[in-house]
Amino acid sequence: MRSLENIITLFCIAWMLPSCIEEYIPDIEAGESSKYVVFGELITEHEDQIISVSLVSSIQDPKEIPLSDCRVSIVDNHGKSFNGTEFEDGKYRVRISREFLSVGNAYRLEIETATGAQLVSEFEELLECPDIDSVYYIREDQPTNNPEVFIEGIQFYLNLDDHGSGNAYYKFEVEETWEYHTAQPLEWYFDGTSLHHVLPRDWSHNVCWTTQMIKDIFILNTAELQSNAYKRFPLHFVDNTTPHLAHMYSILVKQYAISESEYVFWDQLRMNNLEQGGLYDTQPSTVQSNLENKTNPDQPVLGYFKVSSVKTKRIFVKDVPDLEIKYLPLCSPAMLRYGLRDLMPDVWAIGYPVYVIIDRGAVLLITPECIFCELAGGTTTRPGYWPDAK
Repeated sequence: MRSLENIITLFCIAWMLPSCIEEYIPDIEAGESSKYVVFGELITEHEDQIISVSLVSSIQDPKEIPLSDCRVSIVDNHGKSFNGTEFEDGKYRVRISREFLSVGNAYRLEIETATGAQLVSEFEELLECPDIDSVYYIREDQPTNNPEVFIEGIQFYLNLDDHGSGNAYYKFEVEETWEYHTAQPLEWYFDGTSLHHVLPRDWSHNVCWTTQMIKDIFILNTAELQSNAYKRFPLHFVDNTTPHLAHMYSILVKQYAISESEYVFWDQLRMNNLEQGGLYDTQPSTVQSNLENKTNPDQPVLGYFKVSSVKTKRIFVKDVPDLEIKYLPLCSPAMLRYGLRDLMPDVWAIGYPVYVIIDRGAVLLITPECIFCELAGGTTTRPGYWPDAK
């Protein structure tokens, strides 16, 4: 009897344990959720300079909180001021004609929020940027956790050769574009009532292009080198298991000449991304900004106002030697057991239209992704810089 009582007692304790565990919410000071976040740039690539202003959200509900109705301006060291206009919540456009974008001039960002807070950057000099010496790739295999398994692909590199400007700090951005194809044309579809036959077959949704930025931080410091040159600076790696290299692939590399303080900012941010783990792992180091809250100097402003000249270079990649592309469009036609009867409204509940293939009297169901390449996030509009198909 005593044994039975012990078992019942243990069962009750086990049943009650989950109700005794309360969610732990870290005690984050209120001031931490009201810091300003500013990211802006002045670059010679275009006349419209974009500035974003927002607040840090709480850790319990992380999101961007854009700040509207700010007064935003960029001021140069000669007293010339250029005012911004808000074109999207928390985003401001400052137009500066190229005649006022001169190497050697210095610029700073000035912001007044709707509540009267004054956010000001340091003056940043517009530095001369050399031409990109070369961008290229090398066929490489990357190791995995299994010493017998490697990832096949291509590694991109950049060569720097700057013997003129004397600047020692650089940042690189990489924008990638790839062409991809779907497997089937638009030919047959069922709208719940009738089967429609498209003739001639419509291939207009078969070829798409996707463009996106590589999110890695690429920075280079040549201050400790004997010459202001660097060979084989690594950019990003592209493997053979995605549609990127299946047809044609291109990267646009942007090279920025930056100040030492901006280099330190991006280096700290890069190290934080590499080292930061969970909430209770090693805390990230403070990232030094070039912005200050003049109204409340004890409240740091997150972000950076970037001033730089830029040079670009684009390369294309097609049919990489000694690299088998191990990617096929995800399109597996499914046999309908009773043909179109399986697609009638009293049976089919997913929605219309339904796309099919008619093959020697058999009806095969295909998903829209087999036809419409836009569904993978790309566009059917060929980029103006894209070579004609050969």
